Amino acid sequence: MTVGLTYTPNIQFAPFYMAKKDGKYAANVTLRHHGAQEGLFDALQSGQEHLVIAGADEAVVATSNGNDLVVIGGYYQSYPACLIVPEDSAINVPADLKGKTVGTPGRKGETWYALQLAMATGSLTESDLTIQDIGYTQQAALVGGKVDAVVGFSNNDAVQISQSGTPVRTIQVADQIPLVGASLVTTRSLLDSHRQDLQAAVKASIEGMNAFVKDPDTAIETSKEHVQDLVDSTQAARAREVAVATGKLVSGDGSHPIGSVRVDDVASMIEFLSSHKLLGDKKAPRATEVCVPLGQ
Repeated sequence: MTVGLTYTPNIQFAPFYMAKKDGKYAANVTLRHHGAQEGLFDALQSGQEHLVIAGADEAVVATSNGNDLVVIGGYYQSYPACLIVPEDSAINVPADLKGKTVGTPGRKGETWYALQLAMATGSLTESDLTIQDIGYTQQAALVGGKVDAVVGFSNNDAVQISQSGTPVRTIQVADQIPLVGASLVTTRSLLDSHRQDLQAAVKASIEGMNAFVKDPDTAIETSKEHVQDLVDSTQAARAREVAVATGKLVSGDGSHPIGSVRVDDVASMIEFLSSHKLLGDKKAPRATEVCVPLGQ
């Protein structure tokens, strides 16, 4: 069984490194990092992977575009995408974006969904602000004053911009966020044919998540085998900040068990994505079909 990690080696995948090193996964489980240009679900759809760490929201959108994906476990209990502004910015709530320029990596994925939610929260439309596609140059755009705010992730973009010497604040895009972030995703056919193996992999992953939240220092040590830069003490210290910030997303507000995912939350998310015309037209996702929790 192959677990796909949708990015190059990074401290944010430490829970899965830890579960592997601690022997929580079955002996036949391998971890596979994606290349920079690889689609989130390509390897899963082709059968190269059996489980992938990806946004539940992105899985639902992919399903609406004809893929047959199922969320079987949780990872982030809090949504990672947020607004990031300079510390002395006059922007304090989403409504303050009116008349401002906001940088976004592109018009798809979690940062785009988060911006849609921020505009809804602030009763804004696209005509009320300037949206600038900046790719993954949030730091340069914000520091250089090209934009007033960027949409990014609280556990890496915000941390890294701050580490570079520019004090920033994060602003939640809504009080109640109906989006579900990084989760454990498989396909319907794999769920039907490998349910027990997947259930064991979800359970092992959750053990890794709990270990990660409790001990970021061990997370750094374990990740050194995968992230070569961490042998440098400065890089390790910076990665520890990312690990702690990621741990907050994994834990959430403590109201739900680590690693859990809820059908009701996915139903609310589908409603939001549909109402904002973010879903494709090939298939109408149903919460009970795209979310089958195996870990609780």
